[in-house]
Amino acid sequence: MTDSGWATPGATAPGRGQYAQVGRPQPQQRPPLLPQSQPQWGRPARPVDETLTRPTYREPHRSTSAGVFAGAGVAVLWFVITAFLGTDLPSRLWVMLAASLVAAGAAFLLARYGDRGAAAGVAAVSGAAVAVVGLVVELQHLLYETWVLW
Repeated sequence: MTDSGWATPGATAPGRGQYAQVGRPQPQQRPPLLPQSQPQWGRPARPVDETLTRPTYREPHRSTSAGVFAGAGVAVLWFVITAFLGTDLPSRLWVMLAASLVAAGAAFLLARYGDRGAAAGVAAVSGAAVAVVGLVVELQHLLYETWVLW
């Protein structure tokens, strides 16, 4: 160190080495990033009976794909039949909206008291039918600038 307080190049100032003892001592060796072996678990305190199994909880009213497809098929048939009740486009759209409300009610009753799979199929087709009605109304409004439902 010189008189001006500057250290000569390559020299270390007192107390300022690679691991200076400023606050707490530096560790001697870093712990490994990954453990060398898996931890060993101790033995259980009491003997384990292998015949005991864990409880299995099953849904009392399962929904199957057959029920979903059956409900969807019946709902499609319902909407095809009710679509023929309308004579022009506005009446057909109103009939489809009313039929979708009836189908949604049927899906609710099926979900509450009947087959949940069939309820899911009916609800899916009912939602798709309402979406188609909405698209037709918007398409008519876009192309011909008329609101078909009034």
